[in-house]
Amino acid sequence: MTLGNVETSVAQGIFDPVKDEVQLNDGTVISNYYKESLGIKYYQPVDKSNFPLPPSGWCSWYYYYQEITGDEFLKNADWIAENLKDYGAQYVQLDDGWQGVGHGSGNNRDWTTINERFSMGMDTIASYIKSLGLKPGIWLAPHGQSNPEVVKSHPGAFLEKPDGTSASDTWEGKFLVDPSSDAGQNYIESLFTTLTNWGYEYIKIDGQPIVTREYRNKKEFMQNPSDDSAELYRETIKTMRNVMGTDKYLLGCWVVPLEGVGIMNGSRTGGDDLLSWNGFRTALNATMQYYFLHNIAWYTDPDVMLVRSPLPLRQARVWAAMQGLTGEALMCSDRMMDLSAERVDIVRKVFPATDIRPLDLFPAGKEKPIWDLKVSHLGRSYDVVGLFNFGEEKEKQITVNWAKLGIPENKPVHVFDFWNRDYLGAWENGISVGLQPTSCKVFALVPDNGQVQLVSTSRHITQGWVDLKALKRRDNTFSGTSQVIKNDPYELYFAFPKGKNFKITGVTANNEDRKLETVAYNHDGWACLRILSSQTGNVDWKVSFEETELFQMPQEKVSQLWLEPTGINTVNVHWVPKMQTTIGYKVYLDGKEMGYTPDCSFSIAELDLHRKYQVEVQTVWYDGTGSGERATIEFVPAELVKKELFLNDLSPVRTKLGWRVHQTNRSVSGNGLVLDGELYHQGIGLPTNSELEYRLDKGFTTFEALVGIDDANGKEGNVEFVLIGDGRELWKSGWVKKSDPGQKVSVDIRQVKRLTLRVNRGEGGNTGDQSEWVNAKLIR
Repeated sequence: MTLGNVETSVAQGIFDPVKDEVQLNDGTVISNYYKESLGIKYYQPVDKSNFPLPPSGWCSWYYYYQEITGDEFLKNADWIAENLKDYGAQYVQLDDGWQGVGHGSGNNRDWTTINERFSMGMDTIASYIKSLGLKPGIWLAPHGQSNPEVVKSHPGAFLEKPDGTSASDTWEGKFLVDPSSDAGQNYIESLFTTLTNWGYEYIKIDGQPIVTREYRNKKEFMQNPSDDSAELYRETIKTMRNVMGTDKYLLGCWVVPLEGVGIMNGSRTGGDDLLSWNGFRTALNATMQYYFLHNIAWYTDPDVMLVRSPLPLRQARVWAAMQGLTGEALMCSDRMMDLSAERVDIVRKVFPATDIRPLDLFPAGKEKPIWDLKVSHLGRSYDVVGLFNFGEEKEKQITVNWAKLGIPENKPVHVFDFWNRDYLGAWENGISVGLQPTSCKVFALVPDNGQVQLVSTSRHITQGWVDLKALKRRDNTFSGTSQVIKNDPYELYFAFPKGKNFKITGVTANNEDRKLETVAYNHDGWACLRILSSQTGNVDWKVSFEETELFQMPQEKVSQLWLEPTGINTVNVHWVPKMQTTIGYKVYLDGKEMGYTPDCSFSIAELDLHRKYQVEVQTVWYDGTGSGERATIEFVPAELVKKELFLNDLSPVRTKLGWRVHQTNRSVSGNGLVLDGELYHQGIGLPTNSELEYRLDKGFTTFEALVGIDDANGKEGNVEFVLIGDGRELWKSGWVKKSDPGQKVSVDIRQVKRLTLRVNRGEGGNTGDQSEWVNAKLIR
């Protein structure tokens, strides 16, 4: 990802969004890249004239669902105006529940009837939101209608059979607008005229892929059918846009209605979130698959960010980090006044969404554990790197290699831990850190230039982009202007050249001629300036440094190294911590320095399975001084791998997922793996129309598993299991239903480098069919 005018050596070329053209570094030109190479038929560059940034705000759905009331909606709006508006929140969006009667998608799908819980009036609600300095939003499924009286009053506007009954009764509504008729377009126009006259400036239209599917399949019921059903659909969206104008935000919803590109401002890109780790992974999967569209074709929306209890704080930080590092549409959906101070702080650290663009202009093939946001701002060029452990069961050691991020090797790089507000030192080549299950770390990486440097700020996860308005340096004095928020301590973090130490000797901070409270904190290797203001606004500050002594601690040799295989070609090196004080360790592979770790473990990946390696470890101090002697161990990766290895203990190198996400040691729905009445504790729940690919490097002889549809599947289902080796089909199950007994699989994989598990969905199957590979194992 990039923020600002970034140049990086890891870029393979340049994309021109107006021409839809890629020019690779070797001179190769790819024309119509989005339209043809990526299949985005209606691609146009995102129009940023009215919406230079993605929306940031709040949505009512994922706390209240259809139980939302007018009073509760306005209570949240009041809280946002008081506590989040200064941080960039703009929109307050009312979701399902304001309309019709009852629940579900029956009588509820009536946009002409206002639910009694909103008796104050929809226009009054919108007006009140605006009086708070916020923008009102509203949800509906506009192509559907379930009130037969409304249908009767709009003859020719809906798809009907010759006997007058509905030709399309779906989640969208009992009736569906006829896109080919003037009456249908007039109905859409009238509906959106009402919404805009009420005052709503953000309109979320749901169920759109249902609409496009029905238009493909129900042409015989249209007044003026066309083979180009997508264009008929687009005409309905154009009608909405013509009524709304270009100054109101139109959001598509339900999976990815790509037919709306060029008309919609943005779109949801996945299923509904839930307050759970599974719910987060739904948003993560949407980001991995469709982030390449963000801020290029439209603003992508992976669904809301949830941080409320009982979600653990570490998971709330992961959710926030995903939003903050991608810059996607950012909508909260908790009962905001119930959040603890810690959780409110997490929300504030990522508001508002910023102008981040993807660097990878293609779908990601897996859940990436390392995310790199490159920032260029006010002469500062730095990386904000997120490290993620998406697994739920095991701690994971993750190593970041500077060279892979385009950061020069063999030169020190300052590392600042954003969530923990802690400086970790300046290190060459890389860093390896341990992460608890379902947790993350966010680091600012700033190459050491041999001078005192500003390495981070506390306001926002981008660490300077949102808050820092001006920055100057003269000798050892910095001055700048920062936007601070009332009663929220604002901190600037400075790091010193490796091997040197400084201290703050002078500080000033003023807001409109008012002197502000400041506190300076001096540490070995770094310092912090804290500013507190009672008003939101710009603050002019100045801080001076002078050199001082650096404390040093002699370092002793590490002992007792041992190895833990964590994959086919990855090992963790472990050692016993020293009793004497140290701040970390340097690790070497065959004499080459790999990087630093503050832990007693270091992860080394991409090893040749059959080659012999030597690892060395030494203790190190802040200034780089290490123990003279290094602890050493030698190994061959293949000799460390178990004779039998469960596939769920490996991380896939590529994923291609459908509507749902895959599960480790659980069914697709997140429950136990149950086939033929027996509960299994090892295995993979894989959604239909999905693939997982694993790297084997010819290290195994046999693949074994038991496959079938989980006993808890709601319907019979219809799926096909396929095993693929290096692109060649090795085995397939034939079509399998829930009532079929589990099938045993045993396949020779001696020469296989890459093994792929695939599940296809057959006729009558469902996106939620719980297909499973239980006791899937690799045998040497």
